[in-house]
Amino acid sequence: MYKKLVAALALTVAGSAVSAATIDFVGFGAGTYGSQIVIDGHTITNTSGGQILVGAGAAGEIDGFCSLTPNVYSCEADTDITFASVVSNLSFDLDGSNPGDMVTISIYGIANALLGSLIFTTPDQHIDLSAYGQITRLFFDDNSSGAGYGYSTFQFDTAQVPLPAGGVLLLTALLGLGAAKRRKS
Repeated sequence: MYKKLVAALALTVAGSAVSAATIDFVGFGAGTYGSQIVIDGHTITNTSGGQILVGAGAAGEIDGFCSLTPNVYSCEADTDITFASVVSNLSFDLDGSNPGDMVTISIYGIANALLGSLIFTTPDQHIDLSAYGQITRLFFDDNSSGAGYGYSTFQFDTAQVPLPAGGVLLLTALLGLGAAKRRKS
């Protein structure tokens, strides 16, 4: 009986494994899109109402994007990224910009709780947000007056969590079977 319990618990834990993921801008296709795109369930919104430029031309990176200011072909618009699920170990590249450009990145966690904000004024940096733990959303407040910023090479881990109710039901059933068998003995 205990072997069955251990095997069931191992299957439940295996279902919560972590896997590495990216946002596949290359597979999505280069081009200019509307004010919102969805890639693999991740929603990217130009909150200024302009278009989103994906691929070549987005600060020179083929694996990224920038949000275009309405009626102006510059990457100075604000952007919101909502991830399809909770992510951790998030990193990405900050691309392009001119002297005087600035972006504030706000990091949000579970229940839309603000985890912190970072300000960047220099171009071409690798941003590592792994210290922030579980992230559900990023907001890019671009206060640029030149070229603005592009964002690329998003990498992160996602937790593949089994249905919580299913795990609880399985564990309760197995404990009940163990208790029933013990009473018979």
